[in-house]
Amino acid sequence: MSEPSPDPISGSCLCGAVRFTVSGRPPPVGMCHCSKCRKVSGTGSNAVLSVREERLTWVSGQDKLRIFTLPTGWGPTFCGVCGCPAPQLLDGRYLVPAGSLDDDPGPRVSGHIFVGSKASWDVIGDEGVQFDEGPDPPR
Repeated sequence: MSEPSPDPISGSCLCGAVRFTVSGRPPPVGMCHCSKCRKVSGTGSNAVLSVREERLTWVSGQDKLRIFTLPTGWGPTFCGVCGCPAPQLLDGRYLVPAGSLDDDPGPRVSGHIFVGSKASWDVIGDEGVQFDEGPDPPR
């Protein structure tokens, strides 16, 4: 007998204009330490959950989303009202900022990418696997 699907986890921006849910079992949190993710998050790394596009449902505020696009085509998605990071669609998956979740996703950090270029003051204190590079750096 299979176990029941967990209740969706909800997420929102700081002002509450953007709201969404993620269905199914929450994936583990991944951390990116590249220079672009540091700038986007304002911290030493960017903590995200990668979920298939069909698992994320916009509840409200999708019209408030803004995307800053670099000349390479990559850029962050954020709330146009409060500036809070929002889920970003990339190649059929949403990169959901872990800090935007209203509910506890449960899983611990599974891994770190671009550790080879992390800030000197960024200390990794968990047991997640570390990679000097990553799949594809933000362009």
